[in-house]
Amino acid sequence: ERREQERTIHHMAYHDALTGLPNRVLLGDRLVQALATAKRNCSSGALMMLDLDRFKDINDTLGHSTGDALLREVAGRLAGLLRKSDTVSRMGGDEFVLLLPTISDSESSAIIAGKIVRAFRKPFICDGHTLKVTTSIGIAHFPEDGDDAETVLKNADIALYRVKESGRNGYQRYTPLA
Repeated sequence: ERREQERTIHHMAYHDALTGLPNRVLLGDRLVQALATAKRNCSSGALMMLDLDRFKDINDTLGHSTGDALLREVAGRLAGLLRKSDTVSRMGGDEFVLLLPTISDSESSAIIAGKIVRAFRKPFICDGHTLKVTTSIGIAHFPEDGDDAETVLKNADIALYRVKESGRNGYQRYTPLA
């Protein structure tokens, strides 16, 4: 009984209560490990920051329970699109972070991001509502776009913001401003 309680506490500390996905703490740990592995093996990885376009409208018009159901459906769809070695995490709200610890090049991450955007074309069914939701994705590669967790996360966020500015429903790789 005590072991079961410890397992429950451990799970709660490292996973999002709504979706069951790894949370910010566990993502941070996995990102630090991925960065160290990439440096040691002279390999690379990618971090994708993703959020749902106009999610607030769903919460405002259909209620938070429908919004929560949508977040659970999104979590499942994302997890189904990635490899077992990748991490799908929820940062909070409608923001998800995808960690791809081994990726061959930026073209591979663009293919994956395009696959995710296309997967969102299929509507989500939540609480009897058919929801058509799009997503915006910012991509940062490591070690090229940062060799520490904070920088990689910041650069993926900058790329996400640029997608939002340019009309949403797409993806963009981080590029430094000249």
